[in-house]
Formats: sequence, C-alpha cells, structure tokens
Amino acid sequence: MVKKLSGITFDYDATFYNYPVMVSKLIHRFGPHVKLIYDLTDERAKMRKEGKIENFRERQVELMAIRWKKTPEWTRKKIDRVVYDGWNSAFDRVKPLKNVFNMLDMVVANDIPICVVSDYPPHDKMKKMGFMGYPWKLILNGEDIGLMKPDPTGLKMAMEKMGTKPEETLHVGDSLRYDILGAKNAGMMNAYLKWPWKRNKHNIQPDYTFTNFAQLMELLETEFGLKRV
Repeated sequence: MVKKLSGITFDYDATFYNYPVMVSKLIHRFGPHVKLIYDLTDERAKMRKEGKIENFRERQVELMAIRWKKTPEWTRKKIDRVVYDGWNSAFDRVKPLKNVFNMLDMVVANDIPICVVSDYPPHDKMKKMGFMGYPWKLILNGEDIGLMKPDPTGLKMAMEKMGTKPEETLHVGDSLRYDILGAKNAGMMNAYLKWPWKRNKHNIQPDYTFTNFAQLMELLETEFGLKRV
C-alpha cells in the first residue's frame, strides 16, 4: 500500500550538488580561506542552540569578531567578501547532481508542491544552477528567520505555505544532524542523501536513505505511487 505524499521540502547545499566537487573547482578562490570556513561553520553550530536570533548576520559578525580578535567592521567585510559575495558568485561553475532535474520534473508532473528550506541563502546559487524555473512554493533560509535546522520552524513554515500535514510531507537532505533531525522535530517523513564519507555519529535513523537521485525517484514511485514522466 502506497503512502500519501502531499508535499516535499528540500535542503539545498550539498543536497542538489556535490560539495567536495564544488570545493575542488573553487579551491583557487577558497583555498586561502579554509580557516575562515572552518571557524564560521563552528560558530554557526553554536548559534543553532541559541534559539531565535533577531539579527542573524550581526550576531554572526559579533561571534566571529570575538573569535578572530578583529573589529566587527573588518569581520563583516571579510565574511561578505569570501562567503556571501565570493562563494555565491562562483556557482555558475558548479553542476547539479545527476538526475536531480529529472526528479523535480517527476514531482512537479505529479502535482506535488515543493519548497526549499536551507540554512545559507540559496537564491543566487539556485538561479546560477538552473533551479529557479521550478514552481517553488517557498524558498526559505535560516538566516532570514533567525533559526536554523534542526529547529523545525522553517519546515513548518514551508508546510503551511504548501497546505500540507507533517505526516504527509517529506523532507530531503544530506545532514542527519540537521535535516533528518529537523524533519523529525517537525513530525515529517524524511529521506537522507548519504554521501560515502559521512558517518552516523549521532545515532539518528532516517526513514529512507538514498545515494543518488535515481534511487530517490524509485523511492517516490514505489513508496508514494508517483508516476514517472
């Protein structure tokens, strides 16, 4: 018996493209800033535990300025130049994962509403990689609402926009700690894109696991009765 599927939410970064391949292509740009990326990732992990942050970017600058022992102005310019301007501008060189467009075509053809719920702002990257032509009900990032996954707020906002119930909505992402746990916190079904180098250090068990989008299409067909196009 197939399960009812009324909507799907997707993570973006490292779910729609191969993160290590992206890094290898952009190493000339980001190689000198490895420590910045490491430090920023570490501080954002701490920020996830703070609850709602009214001015996310300013709080991020504040924490990084303390960590680097620099002024907020210097820190803000550094993060903007390397991460928000530099990283996003380079995505015209990054290719989507194989079959991701076929999967989205299949979902849309079956009249399933779709959303993106990401931690980093995804709009520029999605435009450069060809994803903005799809009928997204909502494209949301944690910085705008001051809450990142595994907090369920963004996922709940997406479901409200789609008009779907948690038990009939699937979240797809590459992080057990953030995507899969976030979906569980929201009461949603979940599908985990497992990269070979990742290990389950947190004993979080996803509902479904796939390693490529052809497998996800098969899952959508067999588990939820979606028709291929």
